[in-house]
Amino acid sequence: MAQQNHSPTEVGIMGLPNGVHHLAICTKDIKKQIEYFSQVVGMELVALYWMHGVDNTFHGFMKLSDSSSIAFVQHPEVANIQPIKGVSHAGHTTQNVAPGAMQHLALNVDSEADLMAIRDRVRSHGHWVMGPLDHGFCKSIYLAAPEGIMLEFSTSEGGSIDAEAWIDPEVQALAGISADEVEQYKHPAQFESKGGKVAQPRPDPSKPLMDYPADDRIWTMSDEEVTRRMSNTTPPVQKKPKAA
Repeated sequence: MAQQNHSPTEVGIMGLPNGVHHLAICTKDIKKQIEYFSQVVGMELVALYWMHGVDNTFHGFMKLSDSSSIAFVQHPEVANIQPIKGVSHAGHTTQNVAPGAMQHLALNVDSEADLMAIRDRVRSHGHWVMGPLDHGFCKSIYLAAPEGIMLEFSTSEGGSIDAEAWIDPEVQALAGISADEVEQYKHPAQFESKGGKVAQPRPDPSKPLMDYPADDRIWTMSDEEVTRRMSNTTPPVQKKPKAA
């Protein structure tokens, strides 16, 4: 069956987020991370610049695809924050960490052959890799990246997860999720876009809020003012026009 393309503004379209645009990870040594993810993993460096609106901070993007990257963030004070296994990061891919902290990073590959290829590439640089393990809906290998990043490479061979087989009623009950709720979660309510016209609500302390630094005006700015004052579209290197 041919795949249908839908406009993001179409009534009832589900799943508008369709991938990770970028995952930002702090580092005290951005060169070490760039070297590892470039030379060991094989990802391309596509951006390295002063992070917009943040003093004395680098931003570096490693390409996963045209629309997906891992972004590393370096500020001098990051080096003064001591990592603690089980708090700031995991010691292995299944270890507990503080709520809201990343436990591990899983990167997709298309096939089992690609999974073996990335294992070969990483091992050829002298890094220990475990796996593959077969999880039923995917196969994965595991290793550690610089600064304690727990790394996984996975393939589902292009298949999707069968929710009827992989939602465990016992775990559902332990999570306090009713049968009606699991059906709601499996089939989120459809929503018709208002074209960006829904008004900004007042900041509600009972809901998650950013701890935005040093400028309380952010909470009362209009959307237009935020865009005008805080956007920065100029790349650090101006490309020369091509010769006619």
